[in-house]
Amino acid sequence: MKKNKLYFIIPVVALIAFGFYYWNFSSQYQAVEDAKAAAVKQAKIVKLQEEAIAREAAIKDAVDAQKIRKAEKAARDAKAQQEKDDKENARLGAEKADQEAQKLTRQADKLEKDVAATKDEISKIETEEKRSQEELVFVKQYTAAAKENQMKLADVLTKIQEADAATARAAAAAAAAAAAKRNS
Repeated sequence: MKKNKLYFIIPVVALIAFGFYYWNFSSQYQAVEDAKAAAVKQAKIVKLQEEAIAREAAIKDAVDAQKIRKAEKAARDAKAQQEKDDKENARLGAEKADQEAQKLTRQADKLEKDVAATKDEISKIETEEKRSQEELVFVKQYTAAAKENQMKLADVLTKIQEADAATARAAAAAAAAAAAKRNS
């Protein structure tokens, strides 16, 4: 029976030892597991806090970068608008200068035509004046010739009248002489 008892005592002792070990392990295990869980939880909290701080810093950096990009975009847009306005003003200035040049060219052509027309009028007037001067000279010569002819004609008429008077006197004298001859 000694052997039988041994078979019974060893497992009971082992069971009691295992029970003490298990009880010791289970009481400490829960504390260790709680400590591990608390450590993990604390690590997660620290990690989340660090991530939150990093996220806030990233958000702040992103907001600052966004403000900088907005300012740069506004500056680029203003510069692009200024360049666009400058190009538009330059184009309008070029168009205006071109229109002004065309206007001045048309005015110059018109003035050249007017000058040519005026020169033609001047040459016509000079030709007409020359003809008028020639006519005036002709009229003066004609008038002088007409006056001379008128004087000659007056002289001829005077001579004719004198000749008629002389003929009439001669006829009257001849008639008186013929009457005296008849009367005698």
